[in-house]
Amino acid sequence: MLRLLFSLTSQFLFIALLENEKCLKSIQKVNFRQHSENFSPILRKILAKTNHSLKKIEEVYFTSLPGSQAGYRISLAFVLTLQVLNPQVKIYHLNSLLFQVGKKRAISLISIDQKKTKYYVAVYQATKCLVEKKVVNPVELAQIQRHFFYYLVYEDFHQKPDQGLTNLPSKKIKFLVNFRQLLPHFQLLEKNTIKNKTNTNLLTLL
Repeated sequence: MLRLLFSLTSQFLFIALLENEKCLKSIQKVNFRQHSENFSPILRKILAKTNHSLKKIEEVYFTSLPGSQAGYRISLAFVLTLQVLNPQVKIYHLNSLLFQVGKKRAISLISIDQKKTKYYVAVYQATKCLVEKKVVNPVELAQIQRHFFYYLVYEDFHQKPDQGLTNLPSKKIKFLVNFRQLLPHFQLLEKNTIKNKTNTNLLTLL
């Protein structure tokens, strides 16, 4: 079983190729606003180094919204093209809020703007959603954090320091670890669904 894992819905670019649970090659790098330039070349290098091709990939797992709209459009365009090359490939996706916290007990945040005046937020415990995804401002977020005071906080694919220890640096999540933990929770995307999502996202550019 050859699986491709990738994430483009944040400032990070992540790609990994797994064969029978063994990771053949993976890369995680800061790639702010350069996904369209770097995704395909890096993927081609990984395939070349592992002596594989796109047609051999049997399953694809990727992160979906909320997150980078541009990265999400690139993801949809890629998987749609891949299904043309290989109609048998299965495509799975998982929302970024759940993905970044993995199986932790945590508040998950993705900022909507660079000034961080609004966030997407959800709260999870061992993948179970306790607070459904919604948009909040900093005041509303503070209320949620007080209610879930002992929960970890993940923001924009980083684990933040414990509340009260704000002088410590945030830690980048380990994408490969989270993918491995959450593979059973990814949802299958049907071909027609991918086409509809791709068309909808393209219309937002017009």
